[in-house]
Amino acid sequence: MHAHGIKAQIKSKYKPQTTKVHPDEKAFDNLMNQDFTTLSFNAVWLADITYIRVGGKWCYLAGVMDLARRKLIGWALGSRPTATLTCQALKMAIRREKPKVGLIHHSDRGSQYTSAEYKELLKEHEITGSMSRKGNPYDNAPMESFFRLLKVEHVYKRSFATKEQAALSLAKWIEYYNTRRRHSALGGLSPLMYEIRRYHPFSLSA
Repeated sequence: MHAHGIKAQIKSKYKPQTTKVHPDEKAFDNLMNQDFTTLSFNAVWLADITYIRVGGKWCYLAGVMDLARRKLIGWALGSRPTATLTCQALKMAIRREKPKVGLIHHSDRGSQYTSAEYKELLKEHEITGSMSRKGNPYDNAPMESFFRLLKVEHVYKRSFATKEQAALSLAKWIEYYNTRRRHSALGGLSPLMYEIRRYHPFSLSA
């Protein structure tokens, strides 16, 4: 290799940390206790953040999911895993769904979600906060499962040169996931078809 000027490309094993607990910010109690059986739309939202390689650097994807439909209703992609990024995802979800009072919002204990900025947004819309136990990903399993699916089916099969390119590609896959991808937890229906069947139970019988 030295004689022919060949250099080995070493793949970095570094993975960014998305969940950083702030010692001075109080977490919400865990109201879910791994009970993901709710049938009511916009009764429970799950939120989390993950990382995606873009142009040789890490970008961060914040997402909000409606638990009953397993539908991603809000998301935002940014260069840093900040509270502002997670707030952008939550604001998209609120704008689209217009939830009623009583909604439970569940996330991990990351500083993005325990921040004053995020808590103020929850309070403003009368949303009740809930958080996983420390270091327990199973407390937010459906959201973890969604990110894993996104990476296996889409992200790992592509390379993104820019954040704009990544955002466009992710938006298309999320649209596919919400409208066409079948989900075992929904009886083999996509989130959209599950929603239609719940609201109009006879519309798919023909």
